[in-house]
Amino acid sequence: MNQDDSVNSSNLESWFEDVGAPAKVLEYLTSDSFPLSQYKQKASVLDLGTGNGSALFSLRQEGGYTGPLVGIDYSDQGIQLANRLKIHFANDPEDERHIAVRDMTFDVFDLIKESPEKMPWWPKDGTGFDLVLDKGTFDAISLSYDTVPDVHGAQQHLNQVYPAKIAAMIKPNGFFLITSCNWTEDEIVRWFTTTKSIQGVFDVFDKIKYKVFEFGGRKGQGVTSVCFQKRA
Repeated sequence: MNQDDSVNSSNLESWFEDVGAPAKVLEYLTSDSFPLSQYKQKASVLDLGTGNGSALFSLRQEGGYTGPLVGIDYSDQGIQLANRLKIHFANDPEDERHIAVRDMTFDVFDLIKESPEKMPWWPKDGTGFDLVLDKGTFDAISLSYDTVPDVHGAQQHLNQVYPAKIAAMIKPNGFFLITSCNWTEDEIVRWFTTTKSIQGVFDVFDKIKYKVFEFGGRKGQGVTSVCFQKRA
């Protein structure tokens, strides 16, 4: 059997789909309230923890984002699937998700240990991406017990260095949209506005609202999405 014979739209199982997050995020990114929706033909997007690339395929086909789209993931298996899907969609116009895949890149990358500026997909102007998406990567990193040394040799947990890593990937006035099921909205805001290494870097631009649940007299969302804008 050909390697791509088993590759089709059924491989595009999506992140946080049980709470409708993919549709909500896509709706927001294509709405008039999001500034980049007016520049979809040029906006550069970096998708962290891209997995099978479903978020970027949706942005391209359904959202009309035709600028450079880059998906990175620590998992080689996920990137292999994303690249097979990319080839499948490019070569099979009968597939319902047939799309132009020009300027779409999927690559294995460790965003904690590696430098994005050295990668061939880094934006040519050198300032970073217009939009960076996190759909559970911060959640996963926050569960890790691994540490890395800071410039003074002190050990830091990965989620402590993550905010600065993300900030460095976004161009001035660019956006960071993070979706989390492990942190509350207030906690996410604190992580990306008060962490010492990036204080004064991000402002909260907007928040996506989801269905509210009530349990034990307390209300909350099963998932939270916060959009930050990097200061110029």
